[in-house]
Amino acid sequence: MTNQLFIVIKDTFLSQFKSRGYWMLVLSPLIFATLAGAVIFGITKMQGNTTPNIAIVGNQEVRSILVQSEKELDIHVSNITNEKKANSALQNEKLDGVLTVNKNEATITTQPKSEQIPKEKITAILGNLSRSQKATQYGLTAQQTADLVQPYNLKSVVKQAEQSTNSGNTESANQLIASAIGIITVIIVMWYTSMIANAIANEKSSRIMEILLAATSARVQYFGKIIGIFALVTTHLLIYVIAGFTAFNFFKENSFVKGLASNLNGVTLSFIIYAVVFILVSVALYLVLTSMIASLINDNAQVQQAIQPISMIAMVGYVFSFIMTQMPNNLLIRILSYIPFASQSMMPIRLVTHAEGWPAAISALVIATVTLFLLLWFGQGIYAKNVLSYSDESIMKQLIARFRRNK
Repeated sequence: MTNQLFIVIKDTFLSQFKSRGYWMLVLSPLIFATLAGAVIFGITKMQGNTTPNIAIVGNQEVRSILVQSEKELDIHVSNITNEKKANSALQNEKLDGVLTVNKNEATITTQPKSEQIPKEKITAILGNLSRSQKATQYGLTAQQTADLVQPYNLKSVVKQAEQSTNSGNTESANQLIASAIGIITVIIVMWYTSMIANAIANEKSSRIMEILLAATSARVQYFGKIIGIFALVTTHLLIYVIAGFTAFNFFKENSFVKGLASNLNGVTLSFIIYAVVFILVSVALYLVLTSMIASLINDNAQVQQAIQPISMIAMVGYVFSFIMTQMPNNLLIRILSYIPFASQSMMPIRLVTHAEGWPAAISALVIATVTLFLLLWFGQGIYAKNVLSYSDESIMKQLIARFRRNK
């Protein structure tokens, strides 16, 4: 039996893995992401060097401090220190600004085509320097002077479920995560449920199923097809994980990638692993459910009729994943976060937004996993009874009738 199961798994996996449709599904998002990345990279290159070039005139101490702070301020301090030469270079657009520092004030002169100069940061540095000089005149020690010029540190946090998280880009990051998990799950579910339904329908409509069951058992065919398609799903996600990790490390110094990474700084490796495992368990649930329903199909014309209710169930979690970011403590949303077939789009988002902690997240995953094994055990009986039956009744009527008989 083990050899027969392996043969069915291998045949199911390779027949789809070698197909053009499978690789179109896998590569289409990667091609789109590559083109989008190329456009962003090209725009960045066409913009050229956006670091402002400024000259410091009138105070060499200020110039020395700003030279040391070039990287922090994202500026370049010119070697020009003469006011006349600096103004001439500014007029000829060789400089973006001229900072003239007097005893108690400073003036920065720019021209219309100048790059953006961080005036607030420069003002803060000049203010600290001025206070430090005055503190020295008043006879304060170095430590007292350092305490005097130390800026006040104001942090902004959002408290949720006895945890705190930086609030800067929390909302946009949550929406991005909700979209990603929801879209990935729905696309994978729709594609692979259709794949396994078509495989069963083809074998039934061509009567090949009768030949297969003469050589093996319905149980072998049932588990073999589910495991074979599940292996394709795992391969699909593994390709995306490797591609995403490689792309991030290759472009991690890119300004756009840095901005994206800062928005997602609350997403940890443990969360990514949890979300991927949850998606895989949930997809397996949908595959089992599809196998049960697809066993009632007579021909290919009934495939859409069979997978339509499954697609509607998948959309429930997808829709509520967006609502959840606005109403995280809604009772219905909290309940759906534990219900299999919807929890995969709900609980990972509740976890990353700190609406729930790890105990609740693990509980939802355990519930989904237990449901998977129970449905696997129950589904093999449904599959075995129906895979060789041919009825003119609608699929839903047949399914309801089978459930009643098994009670």
